[in-house]
Amino acid sequence: MNNVENSRPEVVVIGAGTIGCAITYYLAKSGIKVRLIERNTIGSGNTSLAASLLTKIRSKPAIIPLVQETYAAMDCLNDEIENKLDVQTVGSLHLAASDKSVQDLDQLTAIADDFNILHEYISESEMKAKVPWLKTDEIIKASFMPNDAFMDAYVLTNGFAEAARKHGAVIQQYTNIEGLIQERDCIKGVKTKEGDIECDYVVDAAGAWSNLLSLQLGIGLPMTPVRSNYWITSANPQLFPATQPIVILPDASAYTRPESGALLFGLRESKSVHFNPKELPSDLTGHVFGDPEDRWNILVEQGAQFQKFFPKFDEIEIAHYIAGVSTYTPDGMFVLGGLPQMKGFLAATGCSGAGVAVSGGMGRIISEIITGAETFCDINPFKIDRFGALDPLSEEFRRRCADARSHKKSG
Repeated sequence: MNNVENSRPEVVVIGAGTIGCAITYYLAKSGIKVRLIERNTIGSGNTSLAASLLTKIRSKPAIIPLVQETYAAMDCLNDEIENKLDVQTVGSLHLAASDKSVQDLDQLTAIADDFNILHEYISESEMKAKVPWLKTDEIIKASFMPNDAFMDAYVLTNGFAEAARKHGAVIQQYTNIEGLIQERDCIKGVKTKEGDIECDYVVDAAGAWSNLLSLQLGIGLPMTPVRSNYWITSANPQLFPATQPIVILPDASAYTRPESGALLFGLRESKSVHFNPKELPSDLTGHVFGDPEDRWNILVEQGAQFQKFFPKFDEIEIAHYIAGVSTYTPDGMFVLGGLPQMKGFLAATGCSGAGVAVSGGMGRIISEIITGAETFCDINPFKIDRFGALDPLSEEFRRRCADARSHKKSG
């Protein structure tokens, strides 16, 4: 049931995914009168399709404070909500099987030291003990980070929403935004079938559809929807124990995590598929992202490298294939903040595959911008206009964004 009040909100947040719900939570907690509007239901978009890895270490240091804030937010949520978050702290194992990936791993652990993130290089026998399916012959170096976790993004999203309501936020579901209201260089509200909603700020957290809103104001956000894929095997608790860590395998463009006695694994495509947001349905239920045969084609293409580390790969039974879209930017950084030429408009999108992990950080930053507080970390790397003028719907720009996903190796 919608929770709608007649009082005028100061902020309207569009999109009830993990990021939108996190923003709503932080704003409400700061005493801001906020209304979250979602055309379907909370967490009904790409949220329910996310693999939800919460790895703290990132090759881009600017991202790490946002991940750390998400962990802090999860601790707070567990003190505020009735249904506690089921955070699975299994650690993460980062593997290097080439000179280049060894160099990258050493850089990653140096970054971990800078941020006081606990890690240790481990032996071959320790690797095998942690990950029974792993063939270690080609692995040169391995670093284990014991405090990393994963969790169901849908649960986290609803946790943010529940806590936001307790702080006074209004969450309005089944409501489509039909337009943005502007007066000269100021945002004034949003249009819906139920009527106009006036406000001082509009936050575009609409994920894959963010540009369909911002372009109404003449603002092109530097991101595009790019397909992400992962598979889940049939259950085999002996081979895939629930305690096994997240595994990051740059040399195979792969990652894995445990999934209820099975193995969830993702393989990055060599040429990622991108989409024009105008062609995406408003409801992703049952939607096929590209050619249905790609689920097998990718396994053949990318699986050969993965099988070097997982010899039984060609013997396992695949129980599920999950495809969704992540919003990627050309540099793999986020789209966060506003522009001086349109007062009152803010964007929080372009998550580049890290939306769940950075949701708390993005929520806090947007809240600090609106309340006038100093942001807790440097937001210059995420500026909306860092690429200059662009057409985010053009084939050329969308390909640049898709290539950023294809070239991504580590977390």
